[in-house]
Amino acid sequence: MGPRKDECTDCKLKFVCFDSLNTDELALINENKVQIRFKKGEIVSKQGTFVTHVMYIKSGYAKIYKETDIDNSLILDVIPSGRLIGLSSLFNKDNISRFSVAALDETTVCSIERSAIEKLIHQNSLFSENIITLLNKSFLQFFDKMASLTQKQMNGRVADALLYLSEDIFDSNQFKMILSRKDLANFTGMSMMSVVRTLKEFKLAEVIENKNGFMNIKDKAALKEISEKG
Repeated sequence: MGPRKDECTDCKLKFVCFDSLNTDELALINENKVQIRFKKGEIVSKQGTFVTHVMYIKSGYAKIYKETDIDNSLILDVIPSGRLIGLSSLFNKDNISRFSVAALDETTVCSIERSAIEKLIHQNSLFSENIITLLNKSFLQFFDKMASLTQKQMNGRVADALLYLSEDIFDSNQFKMILSRKDLANFTGMSMMSVVRTLKEFKLAEVIENKNGFMNIKDKAALKEISEKG
């Protein structure tokens, strides 16, 4: 489906940071964005292209990933609805994207011109503070991910990934498993066979239940213990 225009002032799904904007500022966002719907698996933005927009995930889920070669990539993060992608490009003279973004489900994206976001950061201190808070949260998440990938064994990495999906993405112990086995492997820096074997071990230990495309964390305390022991 092609781009469309919806009024930001009337949007019930608008980003919480936008609550700090007045009517004129919301109108600026509205004038400088397009809304696009992506099917599952479609590329939202491509690594190596020019960064001209900040993307708001209005509905659905997306993955941010670093392309390494044809068959492999490293998934840096999973983004649910209500979050922004591309804040690291703001006020950056290097306009080349360092990662790709793809839809994990049917996903609606509001693509907002970067210059409009930068202008609002200059003129609205509360909006600016909210953006800085989001960037700090993102940096801390990447620090935790780096520690998991470099310091933990396979069981600890998979436990970390499941806990992240449960607590940060879905806020539930039961959720639709939007990551394929290959995605989960790319998210944990493991081979797909290792991921499958680890999930089977968790299932046999009755820590999780995974069927019909849904994940159920049955024993969260045990999963957290696996994460802590690494």
